[in-house]
Amino acid sequence: MFDTGGWGAAETPPVDDCIAGFLDVIALNRVNENLARAATVLAYCDVLEMRLEAAEAAGGDPGETVRGALCDLAVTMTGTRRDASVVHDVAERLHQMPLTALRFVTGSFDWSTVVTITSVLHRASDETIAKIEYEVCASGGRMRPQALRNRIWRLWMKADPVGAEAARETAKSEEVGVRIDRTGPGGIASLIAKITDLEAAEADALIVEMVGTVCKGDPRSTGTLRAAGLMALLHGEHSLACQCDRGDDCPVAGAVDDIPPRRGHLLQIVVAVETLLGLSSEPATLADGTPIDPEVARIVATDAKWQALLTELVQMLKPERTNTGDDGSNDDGSNDDGREDDGPDLDGLDGGPDDGDPDDGGPDGGDPDDGGPDSGGPDGGGPDDGGSGGGGPRNGGSGATRGSPDGSASEHPDGPSRSGPDHADSVGGDGSGLQSRSFGPFSTAVPSLLRRVVGMGRVRGAAQLPSARLVGAHCLPSAVPLLGEESVRDGLVARWLAWIAERPERARGIFPDGHGGESVPSQSAVTYRPGARVAAFVRAAYRTCTFPNCDVPASRCQIDHLVPFDHDDPERGGWTIVTNLQPVCVFHHQAKTSGAWSAVMLAGGAILWSNSLGLCRVTVPELSIATPRASRRRRRGSSRPGASLLEPTRWELEYSGCTPPTLDDYRSATTDIDRRRLAEKRRAYLEHCRVVHARVRYDRTRYDPPPF
Repeated sequence: MFDTGGWGAAETPPVDDCIAGFLDVIALNRVNENLARAATVLAYCDVLEMRLEAAEAAGGDPGETVRGALCDLAVTMTGTRRDASVVHDVAERLHQMPLTALRFVTGSFDWSTVVTITSVLHRASDETIAKIEYEVCASGGRMRPQALRNRIWRLWMKADPVGAEAARETAKSEEVGVRIDRTGPGGIASLIAKITDLEAAEADALIVEMVGTVCKGDPRSTGTLRAAGLMALLHGEHSLACQCDRGDDCPVAGAVDDIPPRRGHLLQIVVAVETLLGLSSEPATLADGTPIDPEVARIVATDAKWQALLTELVQMLKPERTNTGDDGSNDDGSNDDGREDDGPDLDGLDGGPDDGDPDDGGPDGGDPDDGGPDSGGPDGGGPDDGGSGGGGPRNGGSGATRGSPDGSASEHPDGPSRSGPDHADSVGGDGSGLQSRSFGPFSTAVPSLLRRVVGMGRVRGAAQLPSARLVGAHCLPSAVPLLGEESVRDGLVARWLAWIAERPERARGIFPDGHGGESVPSQSAVTYRPGARVAAFVRAAYRTCTFPNCDVPASRCQIDHLVPFDHDDPERGGWTIVTNLQPVCVFHHQAKTSGAWSAVMLAGGAILWSNSLGLCRVTVPELSIATPRASRRRRRGSSRPGASLLEPTRWELEYSGCTPPTLDDYRSATTDIDRRRLAEKRRAYLEHCRVVHARVRYDRTRYDPPPF
């Protein structure tokens, strides 16, 4: 049956024929890619046209309509606003260039060619385009973007020199700018400066001149030297330090002797304390989440301002096991009184007798039963407001560094002693965490954790790091290995969206009133502009704009109220608290204000963005935002006159004739039971003192004269 006769033996085609066939496939795929891109642009044109027609019929703002369409396109493309803007600009400009549009929709022009032609000619008049478009399209078929751009400008300047000059002047005011693109490999970023051609030539000449200040024996490559020359120019230096090994025999030796030291880095760096001590290889990060080599962070930290962030580890929330969006209850494993449901009893570890407030009930000011610093979050008090309980190492947290003279936040992965993985595994009797069962692609129990800030320290001056460094620090494990964290996040986001799709009313968020679960606002909560402490916390929790795929750093974003602030009645509107704030760039802030998109907060600080078309995306924060807990510090007893002032106090009933406990009594206690009993006794005594003072203050007989 399989004899070689009949059909004959199969012959292997020559290698050249095979290669030619594959090249044909590549060419065909190139055309198909161009056709697919053209179809995308045409579809967006239809979307934009229908949106504008609907807005015109409803008397809407065309500008806000375009903004909403750009947001929709960016989310659909899973790209940034810049990516969507390029598609929008091409779609808008091709109407003026019929020949270019024809070549595009037939697959003849690549996307880069179309972008180049439209970006240059969109300021030309229709007459100029009609004169030169044929030549432009002929050049576009054989030239790459840079050469094509130069060719278009030459054609334009010949056909309409006055219009070309006017376009150049307009571009100077609209296009010139500088931005950083951190999409390069190996931690390499691009500094993109949009300047005029003449200024670019001048800048290139200055860099070449700076490169020439080193001798030919310098081992660095030309690219490295040019980058070093640019940084030297930015620092106002006139020469580079040669790195050859000739020493004093170098022909340019001593050229940099009169250059003053460079100023400190104006950076915000977040780094774990283990990394600073050389105990971990956990990378540091810039404010926008860009990773930094741990050794580089240590070097920068030796001359930096510091701020401690006290954090704890919490499990990510699964939507189906919470009450988020249904009744507004807490979703972080806390009861209404602020205590964990199933967590271990660690009341003495978060604050304790060293808290330093004599009103807290403990002999030394702290109350072992109260469990922590006053208002560990930024909404109320905290270390910067006179307390000392949040963020200090003596409270179980860690010191951390601001990697810059102007300050920055830093975080410790472990936080207080109750924040380790063991505690995280025990939390969740109410279903607040990821349980030990397979999830998504994982068949083993992998707890996915977030860090939650529970305290912030004061900003302090530079501090000296320990000089000893461990050998092979880069090989050490990270401080908190989170296996599969990103994959679990993706799965959780999908579950959030599916959970909301089951019951759309859940999309109203955890705090639809914008009050964060609180009943009485603080003074700062009803002030429109957030304080520096609240803003710093929000920007630390969200490294970038919270709109999906937006990469604008939070430091350049506006702080937006999720539920709008009511200037006429601040107590009724959304409050200025961390559970009602998010960083949003100007573009997406305006899109939210116009109603094109809306945002609400889910449990743990996750932000749900949605629009009228049904597009929904969830942004997970870098640091979890806890639902508010009851204040861990005892409230002062009421000093107002009333029946309670006439009744015997607890001290008069239970401890009459006893001596109030002293600090020595508390320190000499040997067991937790004794310390707790002394703290309770001290609390009763302080309450008794308040009542006595109130009795004296409201004793009217001191002021009214006796009758005669």
